[in-house]
Amino acid sequence: MESLPVELIENILIYPKLSVEDLVNVSMTCQQLHRTITNNNRIWKKKLFQKWPELEKVLDNRQLIYQHEVRYIYELKKRTRTMLEKMPPRFYKKYEISESDLHEWNIVLGEREEVYNYLVLDLMEIVNTEEPIHSIEVVPLNTLGNLTLRYYAGKVLRYIRQIHLAKVWKNYISQSPQRQILEVGAAFVAQWCQPNIEIQPEEISGRLDQISLEVMEHLKIMYPKHPLFKATAQQLALWRVEIRPKNQWEDEDCRQIITTMREVIFQKMGFSGYAHALPPYSVPQDSYINVVLETRRGLAITLAIIFEAVARRLGLRCEPIIFPSHFLLRFCEGVDPDSDWYYIDVFNGGQIVRKGSCPHSRFSGTRNMFPMATAEQVIERIANDLEVLARQAHHPNGRITRLRSSLEMLKLVNPKDISALVSLARLYMLHNMDTKPLEKFLLMQQFEVPEQAQRVVHMLRDYQAHHSTKDENLFGQVESAQRTKNIKYAVGMVMEHQTLSYKCVICDWDPVCLAAVEWQVQNNVDRLLLKDDQPFYNVLVEDGSHRYVAQENLKPTTSKGALHLNDDVGRHFSHFFQTHYVPNAEKEKEYPEDQRVRFRFHHERVLEFYEFE
Repeated sequence: MESLPVELIENILIYPKLSVEDLVNVSMTCQQLHRTITNNNRIWKKKLFQKWPELEKVLDNRQLIYQHEVRYIYELKKRTRTMLEKMPPRFYKKYEISESDLHEWNIVLGEREEVYNYLVLDLMEIVNTEEPIHSIEVVPLNTLGNLTLRYYAGKVLRYIRQIHLAKVWKNYISQSPQRQILEVGAAFVAQWCQPNIEIQPEEISGRLDQISLEVMEHLKIMYPKHPLFKATAQQLALWRVEIRPKNQWEDEDCRQIITTMREVIFQKMGFSGYAHALPPYSVPQDSYINVVLETRRGLAITLAIIFEAVARRLGLRCEPIIFPSHFLLRFCEGVDPDSDWYYIDVFNGGQIVRKGSCPHSRFSGTRNMFPMATAEQVIERIANDLEVLARQAHHPNGRITRLRSSLEMLKLVNPKDISALVSLARLYMLHNMDTKPLEKFLLMQQFEVPEQAQRVVHMLRDYQAHHSTKDENLFGQVESAQRTKNIKYAVGMVMEHQTLSYKCVICDWDPVCLAAVEWQVQNNVDRLLLKDDQPFYNVLVEDGSHRYVAQENLKPTTSKGALHLNDDVGRHFSHFFQTHYVPNAEKEKEYPEDQRVRFRFHHERVLEFYEFE
């Protein structure tokens, strides 16, 4: 080895098949290799980007000692696991985790600028790992694929994403209005609402670039002499990132581009709205620009952002107009602001709506009846739509998380929206969350009607006086439940409803019905064979809901259906093993006697399987 040139050794060591661990081991074989590896920044830089290619875009141009960087990342991963392992005992009894509960993660974020990217990579890896666990026993939290680890990693990931995105938002609205392009705001919404997915605004812009290129190709076939093809690269680059004060073309030229855009985007590419425009018939994904670009189906506001982005790239100005029940784009033909204008209804295939015929307004013919919406107003409208969707969604899975997320986004986008702040306060109180940060936020704002904010503050203080949050360990205290003879089933068993046929998993039980009298009347408990004098089970259902079900209405099954899609399964269970879900350590402490029931059920089902074979 001593006779080999250093350059050759370097090229061998940066070979992709050699891992960071291999590099460390090689460095320990002799002094020469130790010096060569330890002092060579190029080798460590290559290894870092080989292992974490996502970091190349973030770190490539920074002056760093990459060996130190690799060491820091590994140490941070250990700290992350340690911090995550402390969360289940602490938050086992809490359905929603408060911002103040996760403050230690904010402290870690403040250590270095790069920490955010390192934490996101690590948490994303945990959240998206679906490694099966082959054990009937309770497993350690750090077991690869552990649902409880993934559950809490998801909570932290959402928290640190939103801390980062709050800074992104402030940078966005600090720019001049011409630079506040709508697609960047829409990307912010998509990132805020989908923390488990890596969404890059540059990728969204790239997809929009591709659509504009398709429009240009079609335009060249139809109108080969169009002046757009004489635009310089500098002009096209500027239109991509800046809203134009007016169109760049004369009336007929504008008309040709709009006609081509409608044909390509709506007819050829198939972008469209759904059959129903009202939010209850939609899903949150209709508002996420990354999803709409993929599925080519969305709400009017998201489709309008896409249409405006393409038009801007082609030298046109489309003005977003917010109506109470719809969202349209206003387009003025030609360079002259007083030229003829109309609305473009992107939700209905780019339909042209002329003056006086818009069904969404008391339109009298003046252009300024409805002013152009600002970027902030457009994003606020999307956040409001998402709040409505969360409240009215027929699918309950993750509903509370979505509602909280949309309200917290409204708090950021429009901090003076007292209605949204009241809703957020009520949600925090409903789920026993720490309301002091929200109280502090309210006291710092200057509201048009200060008395409204004061009433909310008084409401929060009254709540705090009756719900002490000083002793956080109270949430972690777990008492063992005592089984009685009439309890047939166990926590973790997968069940099927006798009449409604849905699949569910038991997460806890009561020896008799403990629900309020009003609930029992509403749910016809008196019509049951054993009425309320039988075990009742809290179950997690396939659709994401939680239900309280009588024992006589349940029967065991080994088919878990779509239970893995229920967001709260990981809060109670570490993994699914053959016939049932295995509780995590906290759930096992609460229901220790249920283990023998699960084991007996598992043994019986395995015997049945082999007898059938």
